[in-house]
Amino acid sequence: MGKKSHQLLPLLDYLRIHRVIRSVLDSCGANTAHACWYFSLAGAAILRQHYKKDAHPLAGAMCLMTATDDSKVMCFAKIEDGEARSSADAFHALVVCDDYLIDFMSPIFPETAQSSQHVFIPAAKSFQKPVSSMSPSPSDLTEAGDFFFDPNQELTDSLRRMVMGNRFLTDVIQGCCDWYKRPPKLIPPGIQVSDEKGGVSMVRLKDALVTGAW
Repeated sequence: MGKKSHQLLPLLDYLRIHRVIRSVLDSCGANTAHACWYFSLAGAAILRQHYKKDAHPLAGAMCLMTATDDSKVMCFAKIEDGEARSSADAFHALVVCDDYLIDFMSPIFPETAQSSQHVFIPAAKSFQKPVSSMSPSPSDLTEAGDFFFDPNQELTDSLRRMVMGNRFLTDVIQGCCDWYKRPPKLIPPGIQVSDEKGGVSMVRLKDALVTGAW
């Protein structure tokens, strides 16, 4: 799909990438609703391997307006002096690819909000936005889908080193790449994965539904 639709990937591809990553993370006992870094790391790896795209994960502060009534904003950052700042325990991660920002975790934002005990639950939607569409600051968010993202390269490098130093995590990312098949190819409904203790189990591909795009 082209830029006129504000989507880099066809929805089928986007959702299949999400489903593969979500299924693998769930099987590993990850805190999937808050695993934005792993969604972005695996999503970027899939885009590089299967789409030959220059894609990479990037962590930082993010704010997304999910509804205009009562200004419902999901904020992945610390707000200090009116500014959104990221840290090791307050950040979000996206995939940067072809002047787009892609969030492969956004279909489970309702679960993220619930587990964080937010006062509102956002809709389940896809997120693929041109970098040029980003609002200049969190205070400029006015419509549903408006977003602000301030990358933190130091945090990104730290998170990347953490994964590179863990063989199990690198295997998890590679497992996502190995399982994924680009449409119209059929994707296996399940895959065998190993846990940290060497045990092997069958992981089934989970479904995913969205009600639109941010």
